[in-house]
Amino acid sequence: MGTIRKISDLQLGSINSSKILSVSTAETLYVMGSGNRAVEFTNLGSYIVYYGNSGFTAGTGGVILQNGSKMWDSVVDNFQMALKLNSAGVTSQVVAHEYAGN
Repeated sequence: MGTIRKISDLQLGSINSSKILSVSTAETLYVMGSGNRAVEFTNLGSYIVYYGNSGFTAGTGGVILQNGSKMWDSVVDNFQMALKLNSAGVTSQVVAHEYAGN
């Protein structure tokens, strides 16, 4: 099997800023800081975090597993993502690392 390579115009430098989000069944809206071009979410909690557009139903969006991460690169600086849990009465901490790129 050959090498799989993703071509991107973005070279990530160091983390430009970090945000800690407390996610519950109520929608938590993440908005990327101005000037950044990539974001990485890391789920530090014990529950699956769902993500999607604002107003989505938990269980129908994408997932970030416990102790897992997801990254979006080459996005614009008005990038937004809604996060929520499917289990009532609990929270999960998500760290968002933002990259400005080179």
